[in-house]
Amino acid sequence: MDTSESVLDLKFGLSQLSGNKTLLLTLLNKFSDEYRSLDDDLQEFMRNEQFDNAYSLIHTLKGVTGNLGLFALHHRSKHVESYVRNEQTLPDDYNEFVALLNETIDAIAAASNEGSAPPDELTPIAQQARTQLLNALKASEFISQSTLDGWLDNIALPVDTRAAIEDAIDELDYETALAKLEGTA
Repeated sequence: MDTSESVLDLKFGLSQLSGNKTLLLTLLNKFSDEYRSLDDDLQEFMRNEQFDNAYSLIHTLKGVTGNLGLFALHHRSKHVESYVRNEQTLPDDYNEFVALLNETIDAIAAASNEGSAPPDELTPIAQQARTQLLNALKASEFISQSTLDGWLDNIALPVDTRAAIEDAIDELDYETALAKLEGTA
């Protein structure tokens, strides 16, 4: 593997999503959830000679990793994909691929945890969205899900803070949501 390839290139991922860090972290965590069992799934497909399913799984992984900036895993998945497609077997160095998959999932977890610190300065769009949400919460206004999603996407809160705010709003507990949001200033 080329050592210049990044396990997790956050700058690239952000460039793919117009700088929306919350969305990037959401997609990365979804990736982790979906591909955590890839090794077991792929091995089962190979044991059952379901080569089309195995190829589809690794081919999808290759595409997703390229789009999210998981370049080391993207590169290694090409090698595994080729073996599955052409040889209907896993390569001899398959364990290195699994280790890299686990390293990537760990890097995503670390990036998500780092995202829990509030940014020093919000972008103008994030500041506007934050102000609008604060005003709606203070006025105890009904907030549609699409409006809330838009504001929270623009504010780019850490995943756990966003979830806590969404839960509080769902329960019409605007005071708790307000306190959570004000704690991110």
